[in-house]
Order: sequence, then C-alpha cells, then structure tokens
Amino acid sequence: MSKNKKTILINGALGRMGSAVATLCKNNKDFIVKNAVDSPKHKLMGESLYTQEDLKQFSLVDVKISKSPKKLEVDLVVDFSTPSSSIVMARKALSARIPFVTGTTGFSSKQILELKSISRKIPVLQSYNMSLGINVLIKILRDNIEYFKRNDLEITETHHNKKVDSPSGTALLLAENLCEAIGISSKKSLKYRGKSSSLERKKGEIGISVLRGGDIAGEHKVSSFGNKENIYITHQALDRDIFARGALDLGRKLLKKKKGFFSALDLI
Repeated sequence: MSKNKKTILINGALGRMGSAVATLCKNNKDFIVKNAVDSPKHKLMGESLYTQEDLKQFSLVDVKISKSPKKLEVDLVVDFSTPSSSIVMARKALSARIPFVTGTTGFSSKQILELKSISRKIPVLQSYNMSLGINVLIKILRDNIEYFKRNDLEITETHHNKKVDSPSGTALLLAENLCEAIGISSKKSLKYRGKSSSLERKKGEIGISVLRGGDIAGEHKVSSFGNKENIYITHQALDRDIFARGALDLGRKLLKKKKGFFSALDLI
C-alpha cells in the first residue's frame, strides 16, 4: 500500500453506490478505505468489507463494517446513504474539518441549506449525479438555453425497481438547471406527470415523468419539442461504476479546496 494514498470513510458502504466505491478503492492509486460505515442494524455489521482473496491480492488492510465513529480521522468522507444519515455525517466532517462528498439523493430544502452552511468552513461537494456525461448534458442545455427556452421541455427518468426516491435526484438536477438558466421558478414551473383530469400543457412548464423497473442503473432523457422539429438528448448509465469513479475523481479535486459548496459541474 502506498503511503501517499488518502484515506476515506464510506458512509452507506453496503448500499449499491457505497459498494461500488469500495470496489474501486481495492486497487486505486489515490484512495484507500479506512472506515466502512452503515446502519448499526445491518446484518453484516462487524463483517469484513473485503474478502480474504481481495485482502491478499491487493495488499489491503482488513476493514470491518461499523457504525459511525465518534471522531473522524480520515482525509475524505464519501457519502451515499440517506438524507438523515448524510447530514449527521456532514456535521461530524465539519467538526473534524474533513472534506465531504455526497451523492445521496432526496435531500429536503432545509437539509441542503444546512449543507451549504457547513460548507462555509469545509469543502462540500453535493451532486445528485457524479457522472461526467450527465454534467456534459447539463452544460449543453445551459450553453444553448436561448434555443431550448422557446420550446416545450420534458424530462423522463428510468431507474431500477429498488430505487426509493421519485423523481430521481438527477431529474431534479436537470430541471433545476433548466429553470435557473431560463430564469423561472422551479416551484411554479415543474409539473410532475400523473393522473389528471386536465393535462393541457401550460406555457413555460417543464414536465417530469418517472419509470421504474428491472435493474436499470439510470436513464435520463430531455425532450425539446419545437416548431416543426424536436430534439431528444438521452444519457444512459450502463454501470454504477461511473458514479463511484466520478465521486472519487471529484473528491480528489475537492481535497484541494479550503471551503465552499460545489456541484460536479464546478469541479469538472
């Protein structure tokens, strides 16, 4: 193990994304897992994060699944958990002055405000999607907003059948970026498609539709319906590895910051 590697704490280590981050850290040139944190009620609490084969092959230190330590002693926190767990961990990161990366979805506006408050003293990266592709898509939309704002815009997102929050954080990220770039209120302009007796489209609204099924890692589509021409921009996540890799790549950049609230787009 290289002495130059930075240590990380994974919050939500046994979840889909936490596990993906842990897998990448088995043979990562920059990071190694020091703490793997999950719910104290999880059946794997106290078990090893890695197999004996992994420990031997990659010369890893045996890390046990544990509850959150009272004091954080790592270089970086990577969080893919639940909003409430994330906020508790962010407070601990603040106390220890440790950079905090979170890809957790479902935050309330109040929780986002608290993360922004915490970022006045430590660097915080909060993004509902860490992939390069999604952030390139957002840049395309923002750079060409004078065209897109004239059209009817719809967002469709599809995820696996185990996903809890709806719509996805990424769908909201896309919608909020569109609203901000256009200069309209997301609260007034976003329309969540569902059963209704009056589906006539209002001028300026942005629709969001949700699909759930199978094991789809994530698909997001922005449809622009214009005058005699339509544009469809689709991003497909074929593996969760892209989000885990993005979290680590962006985390590396976050380590160079002293404080501040950052999006993935800020650090790309």
